[in-house]
Amino acid sequence: MYFFKEKRLVILFLLLVQSFSLLSQESKSVRDTLLIKKDTITTDTSSTKVRKTSTSAVDSKITYKSADLIKRDIINKKFILVKNAVIDYGDLEIKADSIVIDMKTNLLFAIGRKDTTGKVNGKPAFKQGSNQFDSDELTYNFKTKKALIKNIITKQDAGLLHSQFTKLLEDGTSNIFKSTYSTCDADTPHFYINLPKAKVYPGKKIISGPGNLVLEGIPLPLVIPFGFFPIQTKSAASGLIIPRYGEERVRGFALTDGGYYFAISDYFDLMLTGSVWANGSWLGTARTSYKKLYKYSGNFSFSWADNISGHQGLQDFSESKNYKIDWMFTQDAKSSPGSTFSASVDMSSPAYDKNNSYNVNDHVTTTRQSSVNYSKSWEGTPFNFSIGAYQSQNVSDKSVSLNLPKASFNMGRIYPFKSKNSTGTSKWYEEIQLSYSASMDNQIQTKDTLLFTSQVWKHMQNGFEQSIPLSLQIRPFKNFSISPSLTYSGVLYTQKISKTYEQNYFNPSLNRTQPTVVLDTLRGLFYGQAVNPTISASYNPQIYGMYDFSGKSPDFRLQSIRHVIKPSVGFSFTPSFAGLSSKMYRQVQVPLPYALQGQYSIFEGNIYGTPSLSSKSGNVTFSLVNIVEAKVFEKNDTTGKPKKIKLIDNFNISTAYNIFADSLRWAPIAMQFRTTLMNNINISANSSFSLYGTNPTTGAAIGEFLWDQSHKLMRLTNFSTSVDLSLSDLLKKNKNKNGTGSNTSQNSTYQGMQGSSGMPAQDSQKQATTGAAGPKDAYGYPVFDMPWTFNLSYNLNYAPTIFKSTLDQTVSFRGSVTLTKKMSATFQSGYDFNAKKITMTNIGITRDLHCWDMSFNWVPNGTLQSWNFMIKVKAAVLGDLKYERRKDFHDSY
Repeated sequence: MYFFKEKRLVILFLLLVQSFSLLSQESKSVRDTLLIKKDTITTDTSSTKVRKTSTSAVDSKITYKSADLIKRDIINKKFILVKNAVIDYGDLEIKADSIVIDMKTNLLFAIGRKDTTGKVNGKPAFKQGSNQFDSDELTYNFKTKKALIKNIITKQDAGLLHSQFTKLLEDGTSNIFKSTYSTCDADTPHFYINLPKAKVYPGKKIISGPGNLVLEGIPLPLVIPFGFFPIQTKSAASGLIIPRYGEERVRGFALTDGGYYFAISDYFDLMLTGSVWANGSWLGTARTSYKKLYKYSGNFSFSWADNISGHQGLQDFSESKNYKIDWMFTQDAKSSPGSTFSASVDMSSPAYDKNNSYNVNDHVTTTRQSSVNYSKSWEGTPFNFSIGAYQSQNVSDKSVSLNLPKASFNMGRIYPFKSKNSTGTSKWYEEIQLSYSASMDNQIQTKDTLLFTSQVWKHMQNGFEQSIPLSLQIRPFKNFSISPSLTYSGVLYTQKISKTYEQNYFNPSLNRTQPTVVLDTLRGLFYGQAVNPTISASYNPQIYGMYDFSGKSPDFRLQSIRHVIKPSVGFSFTPSFAGLSSKMYRQVQVPLPYALQGQYSIFEGNIYGTPSLSSKSGNVTFSLVNIVEAKVFEKNDTTGKPKKIKLIDNFNISTAYNIFADSLRWAPIAMQFRTTLMNNINISANSSFSLYGTNPTTGAAIGEFLWDQSHKLMRLTNFSTSVDLSLSDLLKKNKNKNGTGSNTSQNSTYQGMQGSSGMPAQDSQKQATTGAAGPKDAYGYPVFDMPWTFNLSYNLNYAPTIFKSTLDQTVSFRGSVTLTKKMSATFQSGYDFNAKKITMTNIGITRDLHCWDMSFNWVPNGTLQSWNFMIKVKAAVLGDLKYERRKDFHDSY
């Protein structure tokens, strides 16, 4: 009996020793690993035998650590971690100041700790996959993988979700109670949507019950029955596009831009949208965007509109069907070296923009340009090929010009007689150059109403041209060159003309017969060719003049002025030899008393014209270029090096003389002038003068010199000039030179009239003495330095005639001003002196309201009068949360 008692005491003693030994080992380590096998606790290196397990236990690995204290309560099966505690449990990580693990209930409790200032440090931080957040308190169940969190703030895409109570479920979703959603990141959000109950699908969406908008802490009666907040991810998702509500005076109430978005693949998508109006008008648009990395990118859209105005059955009723096509395609340069494909298509029916576009530029711009091009070059060879389709559309007169297609093949200049291994001075024949070019074009001139009908082909012109020039350039001495050349040219057309005289031709406009020359168009394939020998020569010397001011006063900043004169004289002669060209010129003989019609070309009016001249030709050209430069020392210069500036960028005078012309041999004298003052004011002028007199009846030029007619050397036929300047840059530059401020750009810090802190002027002076930041003047006051721009442009065009001269003058200006750090205004206007009215004016104001944007645009005059006011949330996820009011030219009375 005593033996058994002793045995029990020994066993008890051994257990106590083992317990103290384990506690001693655990107190030496601040990091350990627990292996939870059912209801048994062992360390990683423990070989303790596993006892019978409980069905309510978990079998996952927990890794834990803390910076201060790890306390284990073996009896109550609790672990207490204090200061910078971290728990890793699978893909779950929890950080907090203090963490308690209760192994009986499989619960984890995490909380922060307040310091002496009352600030809570070490708030629980939860992270599991893409789901992460901070909270005030956190309770997590290892068995069910659910959590209960208090006062949680999570970031969902561009929004912040504040919740008083959150229950995290095992599938990663969470049920939230008494929560708010806002895209404002301020400590106290400027607005939020109050959501009493909601469910969060991390990285996907938030679905809520009824909610209301709260603005600056004031609940608004804007209630939503339910909420759906999509959360953007890296991959696009298909979904509905909510339409907008609107109203127009002509078409009535409207639902616009509603539809469906298809996320087809990672390379392209499709968006189908539509708009409907109460009077029956509708608009449908299909738009797709595509992009493949290092290959291509672009977009395509097609819109079709059925616009109705007036009332059906009455005289004011009208209906028009309109279209618009936009296509952009850009090929990456690395995708296919040597070949490129690009597309830029912008075409529409004239009434489309008038009825469906709210962009002012679409109404001001009257031309539409489109092109689709493919080009190919072969590396190491002089050959290249290009083909394209081009379209030019004028929406004001409804004319359309098409090239379908236009192609060219070229061989660059080669030297066929030059040896590859030649050294030293080359022979004259080695400088002979040879090249080849061929082009094909199909042109259509029509109206947009006939564009998609069979009638369009009746207006098509076709043509093919090839040219093989062989030339040589000889330089006997400096600045003089002689260039003989021999060029083969050939054209191929599908039509030619024939002119015949008819004595009794019936004129339907006069309803009677009369003698006339009738033009007939013959269809077929017609080829014309010619060999054109030409010799040309040119002399281009340069003359320099210098005036030195270095001997003047030491304070004289102008060092020297240089005048560069570049005269040029050119001569070209093309003889006419029989047999060098096919017969392409005809004559029509008209009996007296009617005049002789003279020669005409059978290819007259075709795309590439006639490859040869009807007779020999010779021209002499003259030009005189003047450039005036100066060297000036900067004010207060210490380098001793003058700065080179241009006083006159270019002043050019040119004319030509046709040796073999019957009359009017002298071409008009053209003058061009261009200069830039103070690196800011751009001035240009162009004029044209004629040496010949005019017919007093018709005003046309005649073969008599003006000097013989009125003792004047020449008469002005056209004059135009333009002046462009940036007034803001000019004034800022002068301001900097005077030392009164700094050159402030658009991104400079705004300084108001009261100083940077909003203080009165007296206090600002006091603040300057304390070393406050910001630019200051010589007296220590903050500089009134508001970023602004102002660009001015003036244009004049004068065309005198003997009957009535025309003078067109316009002045336009545009600019911007940054009123505050977050508020700016833009403006654009002008004046037409001929029409005596202000041109279209556009005024815009924008304001950054932190998490909101406010904008106001106003066109107060012209046919496009309109105004638009909008305030909206910045974040795209709440893009429909906005207030908009507008009245545009569609509704003008």
